[in-house]
Amino acid sequence: MTTSQIYPLELIDETLDINATDNYDLTLELSEEGVSLAVLDLLRGKYVMLRHYPLDETPGGTPGSVAELIDSDDFLRRRYRKTFIITPALNATLIPAPVYEPALREDYFRFNCGQSEAPEIYSNNIPFPEAVVLFSPGREVTENVISRWRDTTPWHHTKPLLCHVATACRGTDDCYVHLHYEKEFVTVVTAEKRNITFCNSFAVSSPNDGAYFLFSVLDRKGIRHDQTIHVSGKIDPYSEAHIALLNFSSGVRFASPLIRQSFSYVMNEVQMHRWLNLFTAASCE
Repeated sequence: MTTSQIYPLELIDETLDINATDNYDLTLELSEEGVSLAVLDLLRGKYVMLRHYPLDETPGGTPGSVAELIDSDDFLRRRYRKTFIITPALNATLIPAPVYEPALREDYFRFNCGQSEAPEIYSNNIPFPEAVVLFSPGREVTENVISRWRDTTPWHHTKPLLCHVATACRGTDDCYVHLHYEKEFVTVVTAEKRNITFCNSFAVSSPNDGAYFLFSVLDRKGIRHDQTIHVSGKIDPYSEAHIALLNFSSGVRFASPLIRQSFSYVMNEVQMHRWLNLFTAASCE
């Protein structure tokens, strides 16, 4: 892993060719925490690039807005075979697909999320479970998506997350528990007998809140604390958030992407759980 004043995180395979991006898929994540991108080499079937720009000002002078971060990146000015954009958002709701009416999208969202002036309400089909997720990623992210990728519909973070859960529990009827961390909220998912039984996000203000919400859900659903807890997202090993989980259960495991593609050797030391959604998105079509 290399670090520079321009790119706080930059991992690039030597085979990457900026002039051949028609042979690549781009996955981009725009969130309150920063801008992240991964490049998938379709000819080699492997991820050959990972970059991350934090929004927080750094000593190296990292730009402080989503627009500036996007404009500063040479690879984001290129055209790819496909582009996937993930926009984590707390303001979201799942509607069962059989009862979903597209004309009522705004009514569904405002009834469940209570926002009367969402800048844009997007919808994604979720095959597992058979549902539609409605979400609003916020004004700054929405404006950047519309101005730069007007033909691309962004994905809520639960689309790749639930794709991962579907793969993880495909061959077993055992209970599956997953806790995903974003900067200001967590998402709790439980599955039993290969069916989603719970999926919801909770705002957090301290590192201990993730454990509080997770185990509150498990207690309400009668799920034992000794079940393996799969963790992903913005949580570091033995951080305060991780230790808070370990105080309740020793069965905490950091999740890795369950995908058919491989990874360049330059990512050997990357914490894969951190980029679970980024690396899973291209497998969710």
